[in-house]
Amino acid sequence: MSAATRAPRLPPRAKLRTEELVGSAVRHAILIVLVILCLAPIVWLLITAFKPYGELFSSPPTLFPIHPTLVNFAGGWSVGGGRGIRDSLIVATSSTVLCLILGFPAAYALARRFAAHGQLSFTILSLRMLPPIVPVIGFYLMFQKLHLYDTYIGLIIAYTFMNLPLVIWLLAEFIRQIPRSYEDAARIDGAPWFWMFRDILLPLSAPGIMTAAILSMMFAWNEFLFSLVLTGDNVITLPKALADFFLFQEPNWGQLGAIGIVAMGPLLVLSYLMQRYLIRSFTAELGGR
Repeated sequence: MSAATRAPRLPPRAKLRTEELVGSAVRHAILIVLVILCLAPIVWLLITAFKPYGELFSSPPTLFPIHPTLVNFAGGWSVGGGRGIRDSLIVATSSTVLCLILGFPAAYALARRFAAHGQLSFTILSLRMLPPIVPVIGFYLMFQKLHLYDTYIGLIIAYTFMNLPLVIWLLAEFIRQIPRSYEDAARIDGAPWFWMFRDILLPLSAPGIMTAAILSMMFAWNEFLFSLVLTGDNVITLPKALADFFLFQEPNWGQLGAIGIVAMGPLLVLSYLMQRYLIRSFTAELGGR
């Protein structure tokens, strides 16, 4: 082959630039596919929530509601969804606050007094790995004796037991990243422990506290087995209320979609309000490794 017909060769920089563009395009394509897969169920739930009952089973099926309605939201709220959201808010919020109140001092002791005992951190975290079916029978028998069955207090105690190990482990990791010199300087200045706790440890641990709060709230909000076994008719959390849609009647998919959309609201709002703390916590965690 002559030199005149030989294909031109790209310079090294242009070849490298082409490979970077191809790699970036492939990564973006994969991310777009993953986002579509994650958002597709939520979009379908939203579409179902606004469809009238007749359109849910129409033939041929319709992708978007022809006559959007809010009837499903009112109906789902009145048949148990509203009570489920109320009870879930009470139990999940109370257990999250209790986990933070009990977990922060325990995490400080674990990070400062038992820093050399890494096995202790794993032991505490392993309690969170227990299958829920293991402690739930013990809780049921104990709550029957203590008259805590089917009460808010009983379910709050159970959820706190479930999430407290994770909160302690997370907060201990964040406290370890706070230099001891801050505390030493406060002690030299004669600051009492409460002042040091309030003005130094809490502000510097805020990203970790918010991360632990969101995870604890999320796990308590979605928990089903404890609510099913430890409550009756007085306390009905949202997962249990949604299950009732299938037990006592033919499920109304429009109402289920409406309650599902409303149920995502508190966690989405909480995550949005605390997103800057989440970003700081992730960057601090990566920076500390």
